[in-house]
Amino acid sequence: MLDPRKFSRPGIGSSNLNFGDPLAKVRGVQVVFWHGGLAKNHSPNTVPLAQVILRTLHSDNVFGAKSTIDAAISHLGSLRPGSVWKNGRLIGEIGMQTLAPTVVDFNPGQWRWVSAESAGLLESYLHPFSATLGSSWLIEMRTEGDKTILVPCLEFFTRCYGRSSETTWLLATYGLQKLQSEYLYGYDSDPKAWVLKLKPGVSEREAPFLAHAMFDEYTYDLCKRLHKGLQAEFKPGKKAFIQVEPWFRGLADIEGRGYWITADTFLLLNVDGMSHPQGRPIIVERQHYATEDGTETGASGRSYTQNPPPGSSNVVVSLTDTEAPNSDSSRVVHNPPFRTLGPKQKITRRKLVVSGRPGNAIPGSDRNMLAPGDARSNGRGGGKAEFVSPEAAPKGSLAQIWQTCIHLAETLGGYITEVGWYTKDAGFQTEGVPRYEYVQSVTPGKDGAFKRAPKRVFIIRMTVAGRHIYILELFRKPRSSTVDGVTTHTEDSYRGMMVELPSRKLDVDIELGVIFKNILRNDGRIKKTTMSNHPHVTFIHKPREPEPGPFRKVILNNLNALIGSG
Repeated sequence: MLDPRKFSRPGIGSSNLNFGDPLAKVRGVQVVFWHGGLAKNHSPNTVPLAQVILRTLHSDNVFGAKSTIDAAISHLGSLRPGSVWKNGRLIGEIGMQTLAPTVVDFNPGQWRWVSAESAGLLESYLHPFSATLGSSWLIEMRTEGDKTILVPCLEFFTRCYGRSSETTWLLATYGLQKLQSEYLYGYDSDPKAWVLKLKPGVSEREAPFLAHAMFDEYTYDLCKRLHKGLQAEFKPGKKAFIQVEPWFRGLADIEGRGYWITADTFLLLNVDGMSHPQGRPIIVERQHYATEDGTETGASGRSYTQNPPPGSSNVVVSLTDTEAPNSDSSRVVHNPPFRTLGPKQKITRRKLVVSGRPGNAIPGSDRNMLAPGDARSNGRGGGKAEFVSPEAAPKGSLAQIWQTCIHLAETLGGYITEVGWYTKDAGFQTEGVPRYEYVQSVTPGKDGAFKRAPKRVFIIRMTVAGRHIYILELFRKPRSSTVDGVTTHTEDSYRGMMVELPSRKLDVDIELGVIFKNILRNDGRIKKTTMSNHPHVTFIHKPREPEPGPFRKVILNNLNALIGSG
């Protein structure tokens, strides 16, 4: 099953997340294996806690001791089976088998709940662990060819019931009525469409699930059952094992990663994508206010859903903290992306202009109502952390360059001996989530704020034939457009740069400063001109080859041009 030899480093864009206690106190490298039972948080009306089952990964790629920590269910989207952690930080993942988009039937009678014990997991995937995990519930679905897919109920709940951790914790902790009051400023039935009157700060990504939960009787009823069933399961001294239903009826596509535990049964540990259900058109309505002079203004929103400044997901997040944060400042942390398979449910946007002025933030921004998992500062809560699953997109050129460099180090060990990322602050790093260097083109204003977004530069350092070779790549903004249900993904086009720099960090940082100034002089681009005082080449990203090394020729050809053949 989980093979420690298939460890891979985090990709570009992974959340630079730092979970605090208790994960940060667990010694060594830890791999998440499973999510166990739930328990009520010790503070009333706070999000339930889940057991997270871990195993130590030793340096010789052998699994060691088993341990268990508690984490709010809000965080399970990041603490996924196969994720690898050290000192509370994500440092990679264990490779799994892939389940391509597969058709399943969510109609009642076409799926069922099975326990981990009855599914044989105690003798296969969970065989080293306590028999109490045999009470975990999974959704069993049949597919073509008489195959079976098993999805852990907690995984389906945290990944498929909306895209935000706010949705799942509100539903589990308070129920559907609270979800409605937090997300909607009004409720009107329309025979032709589902109208979602979303409060400010509530993302449109929640619309498909939220519309069905509010207006589809089937989804409405099962959400009520889920909350009541979970509350009934909570008993002192015992773990509760949640039963989760697919939230819509009909055929659906689902994809992800896991293992074939038998020739005909796939254990889907990570759900990475699912299709939208069919249903009425969805109208998302937003309130805007007209002041006395006729000027429109937006409304103040839920403080914890505002977008963070660049790099601000690099904060400590408490796994089980129940104290209110000491500020309403926001943190949005990205879970792994989630792909919408097939056509998306149609959403129409409309604006309702009303007289007056925006009021105070809705009750959801009340610090005493926020769930555990607040961003922390100096031992105290520092603001709400909301975990969201962005829409998945194909890997861009920058991510593929990083992937190719790692692959070359694995296959050309005698020539390329070390690969990592580099920033001036962190220096050379071979672990953890890669970070950008942020380059400002202008000075801050009087208020201390920059008026223009900084350029993001990703720096890779390789040791090649004993020399330190740096690759500089500019962040490319991804774009997508959908025509007739077909989504096309594009990105900015920039040249890359390869440069040989000295071994002393001070010299490296000085020369990087020179390169950054030249990038800014060239309108934020790397151009086919002199970019450094040291030997360097610039390049375009062609040809592009198949995985796992899509830019193998690009890198090797430019290494040859820079330092000669190895």
